[in-house]
Amino acid sequence: MATKEERLLAWRMFKSQCASAGGKAFQDLFWAVMKAKHGTAFETVGPQGAKGDGGNDGFFPADKHYFQLYSPIDPKDKAGVAAGKIVADFTKILAQWDKKLSSYTFVYNDKYTGTPKEISLKLNELRKKHKAITFASYGSSDLENDFLNLPEIDWERILGGAIPDPDRIAHLDYGVFGDVVRQIVSTEIVESDSRLDLPPELDEKIMLNRLSKRNSVLIQNGALQTGHVEKYFKDNSAFALGELRDHVVGVYEAAKKAVVETPSAANRDTVNEVFAVFRRSLFPKSATTATTTAVDAVIGYFFESCDVFDPKRNAKGLPGASP
Repeated sequence: MATKEERLLAWRMFKSQCASAGGKAFQDLFWAVMKAKHGTAFETVGPQGAKGDGGNDGFFPADKHYFQLYSPIDPKDKAGVAAGKIVADFTKILAQWDKKLSSYTFVYNDKYTGTPKEISLKLNELRKKHKAITFASYGSSDLENDFLNLPEIDWERILGGAIPDPDRIAHLDYGVFGDVVRQIVSTEIVESDSRLDLPPELDEKIMLNRLSKRNSVLIQNGALQTGHVEKYFKDNSAFALGELRDHVVGVYEAAKKAVVETPSAANRDTVNEVFAVFRRSLFPKSATTATTTAVDAVIGYFFESCDVFDPKRNAKGLPGASP
């Protein structure tokens, strides 16, 4: 069974391979995952000379479920082209493969940027015209989810070799936390990703934790930016959210332990000591203003959702999150 470190490295390797794959390379990656997951139930379809593939890049014959793939270099730039391809290839399938298909899925290598609006709108148009058929989109995060649920032996085959021993890779950040921080830092400012107000429950949690004014402001400012964290999870697999939560919880628990084991001093403010150690431990080695803002966004996200801090006031005076 893969260790947590091996699983993280496999995730990182697949994510890199998927994001860099274009055209035939992405098609091969999709086929490999689908064949590993479904076996002979899934059939691949290669182009047949001038006739092409008839709009069909793979299907489940028994279920009458057809797939069409598109993997441009820049997914955002080609969203309009992709929307047109949805209709064109669906029409080909009706004409050349099956007039009574039950499902049609458009597989788009969005490179972890999310399904473009143009694709969603075009699929909705088809749903209204063909009510008996199920239409869906399938992106990079969906392919990643399917990959990570495969047996480890399939990981190695799909990735093109054995997963390296994480202990032999020095100074490599292949974890989810670093990935989230890097994405937030590099993301262009979008007004809709920042909240204009905060729920009253957040103030209740801050008061319950007896946090200082400075730490309260840090959490509130971070919570205003949680839209960036939510966007990351929308565009990535469920694995990423679970791993990030586990990492942040681990850092928080280590901070509590470190503070508790430090000799007590008079009038000690345990709660704020724990928060300070916790926050500082999340910073990368060369932290900048931008990276600290990203870290605070992650803290704000989990503080508000009660996924990290203790569920109730602790007898030892340690932080709790639920009012």
